[in-house]
Amino acid sequence: MVNALTEGILVCDGLRRVTYANPSAARLLGVPVAELIGRTLAQVVLSAVDEFETTIHDADWPDRDVMAEGLPQLNQIFGLHCQDGRTVWVSSNWTPLYTEGGHSMTAVPAAGSNAGTPPYSVLVSLVDITQIREAQQRIRHLATHDTLTGLLNRSALEDRLEHALAIARRNRTRVSVMFLDLDRFKNVNDTLGHQFGDMLLREVAARLQACAREADTVARLGGDEFVVMLESLDALGTRRVAERILSAISAPFHIDGQELFLGVSIGIAVAPHDGDDPNTLLRKADAAMYLAKERGRNNFQTFTSDLDDRVSRRFRIESGLRRASDRNEFYADYQPRVDVKSGRIVSVEALIRWNSADFGRMMPGQFIQDAEETGLIVEIDRWILRAACDQLARWRRIGLPQLRMSINLSGQAFSSGQLSAMVRGALSTSGLPGDAVELEMTEGILIRDDPSLHALLTELRAMGVSLALDDFGTGYSSLSYLHRFPIDTLKIDRSFVQDLPHVAERAAITRAIIMMAQAMGMKTVAEGVETTGQLEFLREIGCDEYQGYLLTRPLEPSAVQDLVRENVRRYGLREPRLL
Repeated sequence: MVNALTEGILVCDGLRRVTYANPSAARLLGVPVAELIGRTLAQVVLSAVDEFETTIHDADWPDRDVMAEGLPQLNQIFGLHCQDGRTVWVSSNWTPLYTEGGHSMTAVPAAGSNAGTPPYSVLVSLVDITQIREAQQRIRHLATHDTLTGLLNRSALEDRLEHALAIARRNRTRVSVMFLDLDRFKNVNDTLGHQFGDMLLREVAARLQACAREADTVARLGGDEFVVMLESLDALGTRRVAERILSAISAPFHIDGQELFLGVSIGIAVAPHDGDDPNTLLRKADAAMYLAKERGRNNFQTFTSDLDDRVSRRFRIESGLRRASDRNEFYADYQPRVDVKSGRIVSVEALIRWNSADFGRMMPGQFIQDAEETGLIVEIDRWILRAACDQLARWRRIGLPQLRMSINLSGQAFSSGQLSAMVRGALSTSGLPGDAVELEMTEGILIRDDPSLHALLTELRAMGVSLALDDFGTGYSSLSYLHRFPIDTLKIDRSFVQDLPHVAERAAITRAIIMMAQAMGMKTVAEGVETTGQLEFLREIGCDEYQGYLLTRPLEPSAVQDLVRENVRRYGLREPRLL
């Protein structure tokens, strides 16, 4: 009957030798029954596992006096490296054996025992809990490690940092915290997709670990943010690690058949000089990292006291952005676009502004990056889309010409899965037809080249919405992207326009862009036109529209109305050419 049990059963004598073993025990331990008999458990297995090493030795064997009194000792758990190569975790119950008369078998010498041998036998039941133990280990690992990269997560980092700081206080040594943020990583996700981005993050994690010493800690906080903690390393050593990381991340990545280059901005804070608790050190290293970004990215900066004000300002900006829409703090200015040949205003571009209660009037360059990094940018896109459509509808109701509204949206808007519904909602609320709206995107969005993006752009075109490629010439400028996607307009970046017509190279590039657009049936718009010389050259080479300070800087809605009416009086009224 015992032989049929699924749990392992052993009987051991006072010398801990096995006197009986059932088949389940043999299978569990990976040793034939015949080889178990007469041997101790310590002789049967190769070794115990980790902290359970002493479990099968004298100190942890069930107490003889207790067993002699007939009292069971239960639920000892140990791990064993077995002879067949397996690692087995076992839950064991140890029970003294009794005679049929109910007396403890402690008075019965175990078979084969010598005089003086403790005269008792013990029944040991063994249950394989390997799967349970492994599941527990996985749960513990998930609680302390990042699932994507396998690095420590924020919680585990803070625990380890707290421990390192305690040691540093006792030994009067340093702890350096490096806060790392990959430069323009969001562009990778927006253009190549999150799956590609995940593969890139795993490779970054591997390179960071290769740069650190075995005693150092590398953690991922989330997104593209990492932390490296260095213990007992002087300023020169910390600098060398930072330089090693910059070099490692700057080397080309080869992922999924593509070569990619990245940079990383690093901020460094040092205990005890900059703080003596995890939160303070992480906050100050984060502030130094933002200074590295301000100073051109792909460098490292060390925290200084004047950065405290920068930290406070950044947090206030993020907090203000979360409340700006509810407080009606966003507004838009509009910059007209002019038909080069006729001089007529044919469209306007909506440009978001933020009238912050804390900071006053702010231009996009002062808050858009924070909006992108906090995930608020799509809601800002939603606001400008709706506000611009509503404004154009108001202009049409008061009799202004049939202008088109151009709206520049973030890359995250195009990858959010929400853009189609956002556009439909804005058109429905305003009552505008789709052909009244043009959406601008950057070239980087198109290199993602996945079916969902193509489907989205096709759906927008089916609504009548036209699509413009902003800042053309500054990014990837691939003809293949222009052929594959339904683009209507190329906007020539101001960096080319500002040198016209005097810099021959810029003039040649601008001419080539316009010729290419004409061959592909696309319209061209020159940005940043400020002089009549620039305008005359653009007219000569066939540019369709321009915008810039030559006509006007961005204006509030009432000023746009006045300017458009004056333009109509001067040049007459003609419907703009719609694609």
